[in-house]
Amino acid sequence: MSDRKASTGGRGQHRGAGARPFAPGEAPFGVRPGLGGRRRRAGVTPVGGATNRRPTEESGERSGRGHRLTPGAAARLRAIALGALLVAAFLLPPVAARANLTTVGHISVVGTLLLDPDAVVAAANIPVGSSLLAVNLRAAEEAVAALPLVASVRVSAGLPDGIQIRVREKSLLLRWQIGDLVYAVTESGELLGDTTTLNLAPTAAAALAAAPLLYDDREGSPLLAVGQLTATELDVATRLASLTSEDLGTGATALTLRLLSDFGFVVQATGPSIEWNAVFGIYSATIRPTSMIPGQVRLLRSLLAGRETRLGWVILADDQAGTYTAKGVRPPSPSMSPSPSPSPTSSDPSPSPVAPTVSP
Repeated sequence: MSDRKASTGGRGQHRGAGARPFAPGEAPFGVRPGLGGRRRRAGVTPVGGATNRRPTEESGERSGRGHRLTPGAAARLRAIALGALLVAAFLLPPVAARANLTTVGHISVVGTLLLDPDAVVAAANIPVGSSLLAVNLRAAEEAVAALPLVASVRVSAGLPDGIQIRVREKSLLLRWQIGDLVYAVTESGELLGDTTTLNLAPTAAAALAAAPLLYDDREGSPLLAVGQLTATELDVATRLASLTSEDLGTGATALTLRLLSDFGFVVQATGPSIEWNAVFGIYSATIRPTSMIPGQVRLLRSLLAGRETRLGWVILADDQAGTYTAKGVRPPSPSMSPSPSPSPTSSDPSPSPVAPTVSP
C-alpha cells in the first residue's frame, strides 16, 4: 500500500496532484511504473512509433493523415492521370504489336453453310502465330467479301488470341448453264461464277448439283455481260424449273428447261417413246406477262392427253390457244416465214397440226 495521504479536496486540486511514481512492485495490474503513469492493455505490447511519439508532434502527424489537396490541385492531378491513360492507350498497342506480346492462336468462321470454312480463312490471309494487334481487320473483311457467295462479313479480334470471321451468305436458287460452264444463280437473280470456283463445302456442292438447271442455248448469251437476270426472266425460270411430270400429266422420265434465241423458254420432255418440246415463249411485263404460265401449263396438259407419244413441238401462244407438230417435226423459227406443216399420220385421230402463226 502507498503511504500517500489522501487529499482533503479543495479548489485547484485534483486526484493524482503531486503523485509520485510507483515504486517497483507497487503498480497495480495494467499500470506501468513511471512518471506518466500511463495505462496499457494487459498482454499487448505496443509496436511502432506509437510508443515513441515526441511530445511536440501535432495531432495530424500522430494520426498519420496528410494535408487534404485543394480543389485546384485535385483537378490538376486528375488531368495528369487522364493524360497518362490516354498516352498509354495510344502507345501500348503498337509497342505490344512490335513486341509480339499477343499472337493469333486460332481463327473461327461463323455462319457458313455453303462456303468451305477453310476457303474463308485462306481468303482472310491472317497467319496463325502473327501479332494479334497487328492484324488488318479491314483488309481481311474486304478479301473475304470478294468471295462470290459472301453477302456481308465481319472480322473481329478477341483476347487473348482469337480471330472470328462472321459471314452472311447469299442463297442459291438454280443453276444456269452457258456453253460448258454451269453458273449459280442467287435468289435475287445474280449470276455468280462457275460452280467449280465458288469454294463450296462438300455437302453444299452435292446440294447444288441437285438444284434445277437451265440450259441457255442462246448464241452469245447476253447474261454473261450483264450478270443479272431481269425480274421477268427470274420469275419464268423459277416457275418452269419447278414443273414436275405430275404437273403436266406426262409419262416422261426427264424434263429439261432450255432458253433458245428464237423460241424463248422451252420445256423438253424425254422418256419411253416420248420426245416433245413445249414452247412457252418470251415474256414481258406488258405483252406476255408471266401470269399466263399457269394457264399455259393447263393447256399443255390437255394437249398431251392421249397423243403424247406422237407429238413433236407444242406451241403455247398463250393460256388459251396452242398448236403442235408431229413427232420429229420442228416448226420454223418465228422470225422466218411459216411453211406448211406436214400432214398428220393416218393413225392420229387428233386435228391436223399447223405451223405456229403467232410469235411466241
